[in-house]
Amino acid sequence: MTRVAVINYGPKSDYAAMLPELADTLHVFTHNELHNTDAFARYEHVPDCEFVPYPELRIRQLAAEKPFTHLITDNEYDLERVARIREDLGIPGQSAASALSFRDKVVMKEVASRTVPTAAFARLETITDLTGFIAAHAYPVVVKPVKQGGSRDISVLRGEDDLMEFSRRHWREDLMVEDFVEGRMYHVDAVLAPGYRFVASSRYVRSCLGVFSGENNGSIQLHPEEKFAGRLEEFLDRVLEAFEVPEISAYHLEVFHTPEDELVLCEIASRVGGDRIPALTRLTYGVDLHASWLRQSCGLPVDPPPAAPPAEVHGSISILPQGRPVRAPRRPPFAWVRHYEVNEKLAPGAVAQNSTSFLCFVIVGGRDLAEVEERLLQAETWLMENLEEADAAKDAEAAEEARAS
Repeated sequence: MTRVAVINYGPKSDYAAMLPELADTLHVFTHNELHNTDAFARYEHVPDCEFVPYPELRIRQLAAEKPFTHLITDNEYDLERVARIREDLGIPGQSAASALSFRDKVVMKEVASRTVPTAAFARLETITDLTGFIAAHAYPVVVKPVKQGGSRDISVLRGEDDLMEFSRRHWREDLMVEDFVEGRMYHVDAVLAPGYRFVASSRYVRSCLGVFSGENNGSIQLHPEEKFAGRLEEFLDRVLEAFEVPEISAYHLEVFHTPEDELVLCEIASRVGGDRIPALTRLTYGVDLHASWLRQSCGLPVDPPPAAPPAEVHGSISILPQGRPVRAPRRPPFAWVRHYEVNEKLAPGAVAQNSTSFLCFVIVGGRDLAEVEERLLQAETWLMENLEEADAAKDAEAAEEARAS
């Protein structure tokens, strides 16, 4: 008999809709409260679920009473924990070693470098490891945690002044350093399973690190018939040749395209891409990345990916929090705007905390990357020109009411 344990993070996850055949077998432990949970066999909102061991302990206790046939998560920060539980309980799925290789960026690059180019890198134990790397490779360098996401806590050191400023911060025990790679960054998003292959490629509008200097960011899909899209898909296959991969998985790959026309690995994760990537994929291809991955992981059927090329591709751009109280404008007045959303829960005067922070975002459609990019920049200009200064006190009250609801 099927019995499924779920460790969830996202507040918008709807497992009853994704897995209706199994809803009454689901035992769900979640970081954020969920809706549409009445049909579940068990539902627990666990504050700080991502960080506390309770869900793991409880799943092990429940499995001792009656085994689970599947254990799933779509949260990157739970992949290792879930893989460890699977191995201990004899549940099929990604192994602990595989999960680690996609989570620890040093291990990831050690593995991937067998088949594709990567930037020079090193794990950091002390500040002298960093200064030694700089002496060997020169500035600029990138320092980041080995298991963080969303461009959080990343520092780009371009010279001695940056190094000295960095040296005043609290030292972390989970850091690595790597060469700064010049070039545009692309991402490849995929779900791969026996008899199922979906791969889509996109280009970031700007560097993901630009949000910390005030640059709005987003991504634009490549039309699958573009030659460069095929080149990126081949690069994904070469990367995965180096890894122990689960039979069924989603992937989010980030790739630098250098001025010398070389593709260089940035990172790869064995999960669905974040930000607007799932929404863009649904609009263009009709593929729900999360549902496709999780349904197949639970042995459920999915529709095959589309065989025909899409009529149009899509892109998104997010307007960053401005660091002062402002109101997002109304929906941009362009026929090619497919979706517009305002972050009603953003605190007045907030600043960007990571690459997914936003005041509002817009999704546009077009026949190819060039047209979508032109339209995105036009929409961005309109939105920035129509931001309104806000009443901080009134907006704080409204934001608090939105968060409470």
